[in-house]
Amino acid sequence: MAMATLPLKKSYRCVPSLQRFYTGGPLVVSSDGSFIVCVCGDSIKIVESSNAAIRATIDGDSETFTALALSPDDKLLFSSEHSRMIRIWDLSTLKCVRSWKGHDGPVMGMACHPSGGLLAIAGADRKVLVWDVDGGFCTHYFKGHKGVV
Repeated sequence: MAMATLPLKKSYRCVPSLQRFYTGGPLVVSSDGSFIVCVCGDSIKIVESSNAAIRATIDGDSETFTALALSPDDKLLFSSEHSRMIRIWDLSTLKCVRSWKGHDGPVMGMACHPSGGLLAIAGADRKVLVWDVDGGFCTHYFKGHKGVV
């Protein structure tokens, strides 16, 4: 029985490969579904939905991110870290445009109003604070929860 010879590959071009972009924790999908913002270790990855390519990386302060939210127009990213630091990121420049601490415990969740002007932040300190995004001040303070919000 004669063995057939197989042609050996002569060129080895690079093909796209997937990189790790999510390690668990908060994530948010853009309003049109074109990209995902998620936590990867102590950084935030912005990932294309169509091909899982990493569009950008935002490095944190080596703290665990606890919540993420996008503005309705997908131009601003809101993040919070275990240290209670809340940041607003401009996604066109990847620069932090504002940061503050508003809770007595870690932030557990956040949501942006459809107008884009208000950000509600829920905390482990049993409070919900509503912030004016442009002004940087607290507009509403809800307390009375018996546990983590």
